[in-house]
Amino acid sequence: MAIRRLSYRFDEEPVTGALRLIPVPASAPSSALSVPADGSGREDQGQLREWAELAIGAGHTRSRGHSGDGPGLSYSRLPDGGSLLCTTAADGGVAAYHLTEADTTARFAEEWPITWWEAGADRLPALSPRDAPVAVGPGEAAVRHAGLVAFARAHEPRVAPFLADVRRLFDDPAGRQLVVAEERPDAVARWIALACASLPAAYVPALTFTTGAAEPGRAPQHIVGIGPDADFDRDDPTVLDHLYRVHDGLGGPGSPPRADTWATWTARLWLAGEPLPTTGAADGDPFAAGPLVPHLLRAGLLTGRELTGLDGDSLRAAVDTLVAAVTDGAAAPGELLAVCHDLHAHDPAAAAPLVLALARHRLGAVRPADLPGELSAVCAELPLSAAAGRALRGEYGGDADEALRRALRDPVDTWAEPLRLALAVGADDGRGLGDAVDRLARALRDPTGIDRAPAVRVLDDVGSEALTRRVLRRLADATHSRRLDLLVELADSPYGDWLRRNLHEDAPLPLRLAEAAARWRAGGGGLRGMELFAKLTEVLPRRRVTDAETLKQMWWLVWGSSCPAPGELSWVAHTCTVRLLVGAGYGLRMTGLLAAPDGVDRELVGFAAGLLHEKQLSRGHRATAELLVLAQDLADGRKALPQGLRRFEALRVDASPLDVTVRRGVFRLVARALAHADADQLARPPAFDQLVAAGPELLDPYRAFMLDEGRRSQLERELPLRPAEVAAYYYVWRRRERRGISHDWQRVAAELLDEILGPVAARLDDRQLSDVADVMAKRQGGLDRVREWNAWRNSFRAR
Repeated sequence: MAIRRLSYRFDEEPVTGALRLIPVPASAPSSALSVPADGSGREDQGQLREWAELAIGAGHTRSRGHSGDGPGLSYSRLPDGGSLLCTTAADGGVAAYHLTEADTTARFAEEWPITWWEAGADRLPALSPRDAPVAVGPGEAAVRHAGLVAFARAHEPRVAPFLADVRRLFDDPAGRQLVVAEERPDAVARWIALACASLPAAYVPALTFTTGAAEPGRAPQHIVGIGPDADFDRDDPTVLDHLYRVHDGLGGPGSPPRADTWATWTARLWLAGEPLPTTGAADGDPFAAGPLVPHLLRAGLLTGRELTGLDGDSLRAAVDTLVAAVTDGAAAPGELLAVCHDLHAHDPAAAAPLVLALARHRLGAVRPADLPGELSAVCAELPLSAAAGRALRGEYGGDADEALRRALRDPVDTWAEPLRLALAVGADDGRGLGDAVDRLARALRDPTGIDRAPAVRVLDDVGSEALTRRVLRRLADATHSRRLDLLVELADSPYGDWLRRNLHEDAPLPLRLAEAAARWRAGGGGLRGMELFAKLTEVLPRRRVTDAETLKQMWWLVWGSSCPAPGELSWVAHTCTVRLLVGAGYGLRMTGLLAAPDGVDRELVGFAAGLLHEKQLSRGHRATAELLVLAQDLADGRKALPQGLRRFEALRVDASPLDVTVRRGVFRLVARALAHADADQLARPPAFDQLVAAGPELLDPYRAFMLDEGRRSQLERELPLRPAEVAAYYYVWRRRERRGISHDWQRVAAELLDEILGPVAARLDDRQLSDVADVMAKRQGGLDRVREWNAWRNSFRAR
């Protein structure tokens, strides 16, 4: 290897006074290092001096840049591909080493340019320009690593941001120059050494630097060291944010740090004293985070969540590294498992290859005899997807599922061992186990009872709570009447204790209802009818039937295909609600409520409205239901009075004979409608005809509504202002003697005339009386009706 050595000193030119490098004649004979074999030592001396001035002219001087003592070092790449190392001594002497491109690549393949400074500062008593850079041996490399670890720990907050900016120097486009401000050039040199030790080896020769620049603005290197006296504004925001990346060890703010995964993780390894990987990523990215992963794992410095911060390709590469670490032992199994669970919690798809690798590694280390149990444990402990579980079972579980399917052709007694093996290898989603669950459920429902005993024995022998629960769920899947009866038979059988032992609060409701029904109706003195129904509601959440399917199951268990006793209908309707009964299809079975209800209320009317949707409803029941709905609509004002009353009379005929309770209930609703109707409507058919011919079922509630204190007060306030209504009420309630007018109406009308209209008429003034008389004269037969009105009014006042 040929290295060209040149010696200079700083001096002023006699004419211009400019500071220039003045060649110093060699005081010792040339060495092999100073005369390269290819004769390059005869290169133009002036060109080399210009390069040295460019590199060192902005380098360290004793008067500017750094205030401390000690030599400085700069390393620059030249236009011809070579490199130039320049050292400045405290006395102003400069030694420059020129390496060709080939020499640079060869020299710094295993050694860093900054190593020269370390050797000169730490090992040479006096720096001689004749000495070439000194290599560092393996033992010294270990000492150097320990020193850099100590240095990184002493500057912990600055390590990751510094490495992030060093890494950006090799981006395309490249990052900005780094300015490292320290009291002494040896501290800058330590930062440069830390950068060289962190970079991939191929990038070290490309990293240029100077440990001390008096004029940083003229320095061409990547990393520029400065001291407190340098001509550089370390507080200028423009400098910090836009011109340079400043790392200030002198108390200044420095540039804002930037995030970089490679830098953060590399800094983490330095601070932990862990060695860095010696090889790069397989995909060619020299700054990929993947190669750092095993080292971080070994030191317990990485979590799965941090991996999800990588982009797609980087994340896949990192996971591939973890997968490789599973087999080559680059990381502890416990650390890998923790990272696997953490990564799966945040990105299951990214974690899938690692999960499968851990499972295969674990299963590959067990004996064949222990494989079923271990496979089951692996499937339970690792977050395997369904596809990954199937793949593992295919690799290690053999044909357990297929063997189980073949065993199902044999008697039930022989199924225990194949079931146990299928469950052990985790084949719980295979067709064999699904078929076994169906067959076991069918055996437990066996009407002959022959297969119940072996099915129970198989489930007890296998001893799998999950399998037993799955069979019980399958038992409850089909809840039509016959299967409910079979469930009751199972609960009544000698195996009822087994069923009760395996039932729990989350067991399927049909099973719990069937078991409860069998228990409470057992024996001749057991519960029946609504007592049994009420007892079954204790099994339900909140002890109330809230859905049609549950109602159907309970109905079948209590009444089967029959109906409740007449005395139970009202209780059932209130317990289940009429709407739920109709929705469950039991409307026709509850028509007895229309024939003999306890009373007419909105719930019964709602039942009647729902019942109208039943296509098979008889004519009489349909008329009764319509009558109830119509009466409620009239009372609520949803139906016009004239049309409603005509339809009411027609429905009464179709629904006859009506139950007394129904008849009284609908008449009461119609009476309320009449009591709140306008007086003008009452004075015309059909309302007038209905009233004058009515009996006590309509007139008694009508009288009560009219004489209600609230209604009377309302009429006493409003009627004096409404002469037409006064005239209409008088026309409706006046005494009549003719055929078709009931005695009950005459009684009620006379009372209402005296109790309501009399006090109102007594308080009318002359103008109001005149208005009433005008209405009567125009609408009610002329002056004869006015004279009749006045006569009644005078007789009322005379009482």
